[in-house]
Amino acid sequence: MKKSLHSKFEIRLAFERNTENPSRLFKSFAEMIDGINTLDFIIAESVNTKVKSKIVLDDIEKGSLIGRFWNELVVSEDGQIDNSPANEKIEEYIEESRAESFKFLAERKHTVNDLEKLKERISEIAVSKDLPETFNYAEPDTLKLAEAINKINDSTNKLSETESFELKSPNNEVKDIKSGTIKIDIEDVENALTDNEILNETEVYYLIKKPDFLGDSAWSFKHGNKSVSVKILDQEWLDKFLSGQIPVVPGDSLQVKIKQTSKYNRNGYLIAEKTEIIEVINVIHNQ
Repeated sequence: MKKSLHSKFEIRLAFERNTENPSRLFKSFAEMIDGINTLDFIIAESVNTKVKSKIVLDDIEKGSLIGRFWNELVVSEDGQIDNSPANEKIEEYIEESRAESFKFLAERKHTVNDLEKLKERISEIAVSKDLPETFNYAEPDTLKLAEAINKINDSTNKLSETESFELKSPNNEVKDIKSGTIKIDIEDVENALTDNEILNETEVYYLIKKPDFLGDSAWSFKHGNKSVSVKILDQEWLDKFLSGQIPVVPGDSLQVKIKQTSKYNRNGYLIAEKTEIIEVINVIHNQ
């Protein structure tokens, strides 16, 4: 059995007439839609982990760039132990939590402390809708919430100082979502959640898919059947590679020493993991 929820909202992008490079506005608008979809999914997931989300365009209005949408959230009730809340309460919870997240951006908040207060506010909204009384409710994942807010923040990067987004829904309105807001530092969030950190060093062979010829990004490798992106921290080897002293092409392999960092919360749940190449030992050319 499934239940379908509909969360209506309106996005308005205010800009000056005769603006140059208008394509950037449409790109920004599209990125904002994707960001809202991600945020709504994370909020709805706290009510039931078996949820699917899709945004449907309802109307477009000229003048400013205005789109009216509704997000259809389909919740699977298979395997539920109790009855889920009424649709209206879940829809109100999503709408109000979304608005609080946008206020976070409009007020240019970005610290871990700010994020914790936002999560507390979302929990208060859930309590007001009696959601914690249901077995399936769980607080939104802090790390996912931070990443979703950063995604929405990224959608404003193409805007000028005079341009901004507004978000409207049946009972909420948030204005002045502009570019220039500092992003939430994801590593700070991970560290705040981390109760235990485990470091391991080992040697592996990576098959090169795509080298980084600029020296500041991760390389693309294959490790068995798995594709991985790993940054090389061995600066001495990188300098030789970038200067042409060490020829490397896709299809070659690197024998490397890697450092793996795994971060766990107090319940032993893996929060984040990172792999870095700390030493390049050898290059194996494809024959």
